[in-house]
Amino acid sequence: MPETAITSILRGPWDVVIVGHGFSGLTAGLAHVEAAIEAGRTPRVAVLERASYEDRGGSTRWTTAWLSLTRDRKLRPFLGERIRQNAGHLANTSYIDAFYELVPETLEWLEQHGVTLTHFEVGTEDGAWRIDGGGATIVNSFPQKIVDHGGAVFYNTSARRLIRSESGRVAGLEVQAEDGTIVTMETSAVILASGGFEGNPEWLTRYIPDAYKLKTVSPGTRGNRGDGIRMATEVGADTAGQFDGAHIEPCDSRSDGVEPLVTTYRYGILVNQAGKRFIDEAGDIVEIDFDTVANAIFREQNNIAYGINDAAQRRTIAGFDYMNLTEQEPISADTIEELAEKLGIDPHRLRATVEEYNGAIDDEGDYQPNGPLDGKHTTGITPSRSNYASPIAEAPFIAWPISGQICFTYGGLRVDGETHVLDAEGRPIEGLHAAGEIAGVFYNQYPAGTSGLRSMTFGRKAGLVSAAELAAAAVTS
Repeated sequence: MPETAITSILRGPWDVVIVGHGFSGLTAGLAHVEAAIEAGRTPRVAVLERASYEDRGGSTRWTTAWLSLTRDRKLRPFLGERIRQNAGHLANTSYIDAFYELVPETLEWLEQHGVTLTHFEVGTEDGAWRIDGGGATIVNSFPQKIVDHGGAVFYNTSARRLIRSESGRVAGLEVQAEDGTIVTMETSAVILASGGFEGNPEWLTRYIPDAYKLKTVSPGTRGNRGDGIRMATEVGADTAGQFDGAHIEPCDSRSDGVEPLVTTYRYGILVNQAGKRFIDEAGDIVEIDFDTVANAIFREQNNIAYGINDAAQRRTIAGFDYMNLTEQEPISADTIEELAEKLGIDPHRLRATVEEYNGAIDDEGDYQPNGPLDGKHTTGITPSRSNYASPIAEAPFIAWPISGQICFTYGGLRVDGETHVLDAEGRPIEGLHAAGEIAGVFYNQYPAGTSGLRSMTFGRKAGLVSAAELAAAAVTS
């Protein structure tokens, strides 16, 4: 087959090829071209997107992009503590330390490129931060910035295989071009920014039983198929992160919308199909607990549960109707028995559960649902309730059916705080970097508000480090 113009361009040579068009890939691309120009070099940067232009951006395009930061825009201290605690001896200390160090300058850099960060007085005592326009802001603006600086973006182009030279350095990347042609791209470095394997049913079956049945939180999430992990391990990369773990979110099972979160169960009760409570509904702060709850629903309750609240909770809890992002209305009834019938639960069993729960609420302590964890708890029942315990007593009673939806997987590549991909002996594979969800860091729990943030932070870092190393190599040669 004669070579087309596009395949000729793809061959390069390139300074760096970036696999992925989300938070980490686009920040890597823009940071690299800027650094190259500042160093007096003409940037030769290619960003690859396996999807079409219309479907570009993976999960990033769909996320609302909440960021877990303090009021003065630093990474919240408890996040690193939880990541270390859950990882134990497997904790990636250099990565966590770098995350804290790099976040402030990353946020300033984003703002320099037109990204607006807004603070909201909701949730924790720090409030919450968000990128205006969500992840789509990055997806819609950064590719053109990369092109304007001399880089290139290729759609419908899938990475297939990394190529290492005799010296061990990454020297090329085999890709499938838009026309189906297999092309070897000559490059001095590769940055893998292609996410986890939540869109790969075969890998999910291998590592997380029954997870292939889960809906993804967005259409773009289905494009994350683990290709970057596979390619890197084929050339000797080590792995890290919990391969049988995933960030799963509690979502309205009736909805086909994007990320239809349900979190009002924290102020009511969660019951399974047998009409029984099965978990402490508010055992931790929401940034941690919603992942724990969703995993329990998926792994222990056949992926269906029901969050039940009463009229008093809906009336008195600030922002109640904004805590659920589903477009579906709650199931409503004037009695617990009627609600049970609508949910397909035995009415006597649900009535008994509600009465047992109401009777177990401890008289001591102040009920403060509009603030931090209040310690208002139950006594004498299993499972116990740690916070926000209030009776289910005032009609109408409302419920949402909740199932887990998968956001991203925890297992990935072992990296250092400089984004180098490491081999099994802990040595960097020259010319190979990774950023975003492909970097395996999490175990057991995901602290919300850190995924997009670490993707942008380490994406930018990968762009800067790869540019600096190429400049140093040019000086040496």
